[in-house]
Amino acid sequence: MPHALVIGIDRYSATRIPALKCAVNDASEVSRRLESAGFDVVTLTDGNATRQDIYWQLEVGLNERVRDADDPIIIYWSGHGMSDLRDSADSDRGWSTFLLPHDADIDQPLASALPVHQVWALLNRLKTRRLLVMLDTCFSGAFAGDSRGFSIGARGGGKEFTDDFLRMEGHGRVVISACGPNEVAREDDRQGHGHFTRSVLSVLERGLDHGTRHARVTTLVSDVRDVVRRETRDRQTPSLHVAAQGADWSIPLPPPAPYQPPMPSWAFVGTSGGVGKTTLAMMTAELLAESGNNVLYLDADIAQHGGTSEWCQRAKVDIGPVRTFADHVAGFSQEQTRTPQRHLNDRLLDVTPEYLRRFECGKIMLLPAARVSDKLFVFNLVAEIKDRRSNAVCRQILDAAFDRGIRQGATCVVIDCGAQFDPLVVNAITAAHHPFIVAAARAGAKDSRETILSNCVQTVEEFNRMRAETVVNRVPSREALVRHWGDPGYGKSFHWLPFDRRLFQDWEEGRPNFELGYDDLSHAWHEVLVASDRNGCDGLHRDFLPSEWDRFSKWSLWLVNNPGWPEAMRDSLTRLVRRSYFTTAFYLALCATATTSAVLHVVADRPEDDASFLPQWLAIAIGALSGLALVGSVLARALLRRRRRVINEVAEHSTSVDELKRWFSVPRGEGPWWKVWRSSRRAAIAWLHTQVIAAREKQLPSSETTEAVR
Repeated sequence: MPHALVIGIDRYSATRIPALKCAVNDASEVSRRLESAGFDVVTLTDGNATRQDIYWQLEVGLNERVRDADDPIIIYWSGHGMSDLRDSADSDRGWSTFLLPHDADIDQPLASALPVHQVWALLNRLKTRRLLVMLDTCFSGAFAGDSRGFSIGARGGGKEFTDDFLRMEGHGRVVISACGPNEVAREDDRQGHGHFTRSVLSVLERGLDHGTRHARVTTLVSDVRDVVRRETRDRQTPSLHVAAQGADWSIPLPPPAPYQPPMPSWAFVGTSGGVGKTTLAMMTAELLAESGNNVLYLDADIAQHGGTSEWCQRAKVDIGPVRTFADHVAGFSQEQTRTPQRHLNDRLLDVTPEYLRRFECGKIMLLPAARVSDKLFVFNLVAEIKDRRSNAVCRQILDAAFDRGIRQGATCVVIDCGAQFDPLVVNAITAAHHPFIVAAARAGAKDSRETILSNCVQTVEEFNRMRAETVVNRVPSREALVRHWGDPGYGKSFHWLPFDRRLFQDWEEGRPNFELGYDDLSHAWHEVLVASDRNGCDGLHRDFLPSEWDRFSKWSLWLVNNPGWPEAMRDSLTRLVRRSYFTTAFYLALCATATTSAVLHVVADRPEDDASFLPQWLAIAIGALSGLALVGSVLARALLRRRRRVINEVAEHSTSVDELKRWFSVPRGEGPWWKVWRSSRRAAIAWLHTQVIAAREKQLPSSETTEAVR
């Protein structure tokens, strides 16, 4: 049975030793992972991690638990390390290194701490032939020089991995340290772990052989070293010390937790090109930004990069020396980009539409797919991805992209995965909280959707195909939908959107105008996003999406941007109300005339005394019709007056988007102007919606073409 001793110390009894923030959290997470892998774990944290307790566990406790010399033992320590810089006659380096327990006294390290040579003496007394030690402490690389064996990767003396060393696996002692002998180990407060521990957990979680649930130590260290050096900008270099023999040194590992981005994510993959996948991804990014989120738009479609082109065109920006997603992939590839990496920067492109900037909504930050000038490079890169890319590498690539967004303030991510199938697509949509497969109402689309889902299940065994939402987009008619997909009523994860010809034409001509129109489509898509969040995450990300009344947010922005429209509309309604008085007076006079004629006819005793001036049938007809018209005029005037009150409140609350949203969010049946009947508020807002749409239609650029006349 495998055994483990896990130590994490945040707070020390000596006030001179600064407290840490993440060491106990590191130890807790490592313990949980090892227990799920079948390890017998003893965990010591803070006050329980005294020198006496640790010493007893290393000398007695572990040896009492080991029953077989081939049982692996893992010792993990997260806390402070100390380098003693005082001169020493018997050391050419002039210093020694200590691990500090909870009750350490830095003035008496030999008596209160654990020197490196003493720890090695304890490790060599353990009865196991398979020992792995992981140290997330400062100066931990000093362990490489205090016992016989090979030291690899420690800055200040060690050699790099070679093919000869990769065969040096089997039984023995292996020490993985977080940094070199003269370096400090750093914490990542945002993630709640040390950089080294977080990298170890991430690599173990993603880099497993799913058949054996074991990991080769050299492969583990190589991956961890790459991640830590990249995240700390080469200020921290994990090192490895090995005293081993044999050829199969490996350790059992827990089953990996499902990989997920570190922030809420929406991913889109198309069954083929031209299904509107990029359009829906862009609309999602705008809806998220309208709610105040900073959105990382990751264009992972490096073959087509349609989203990159559209965003750059709309924002009128150029990629310039920005490191693209293709450049990220190239870092794990044999292909080399035309632009040297040293000339690139990690700045994301701010492509926030002007109407969102104007009202201080969230930002949209683009990680572009590739440069137009890199066509040949991208072609070769895509071919290599399909043939050689593993899940572990793909997830490292995605992690690097997500971390880049987090560092620049992103709170959620929209991933445009492209239409083709490759490991990057699979890992993106299986990792996303809300994966969408966008298809068309055409023959073969249903089979393509099933192919994508099957590939996901085969490649990532934790993937639940029921999480993926299917959206049939640009449906020309219900008959076409039923013919190719069957009854659209099946399944809560199945959605369809109608074909919007205006949007399609504007999109094809390179001038999408989401801020000016397409409310019917964006309204329908908002409902799909809400349903997806409810079905897949139980409303976990509900606050990231616009609220029920925020689905009108595009025209609420328009209202704020057009302050003269409510006044003009109010003047127009006032004129209509005034006209209604004249109309009412006319119908009243007509009704009175007809009624008078009919009364004169009735009161006359003899025909010659009949003073009526209209035939009886005509008087009755005119009286009835004018009476109905009179009632209609009165009701119409009441409706116009109510609508004028609506416009008055719009003018009053159009000072800001937040004010309008508060006005829209008043529950039905409440408020000063919708008390006539319970549903009048919704009817009034529906009327306002149609009026705004009609006014904004006039601002849309025409998509019609005019033939030249000779």
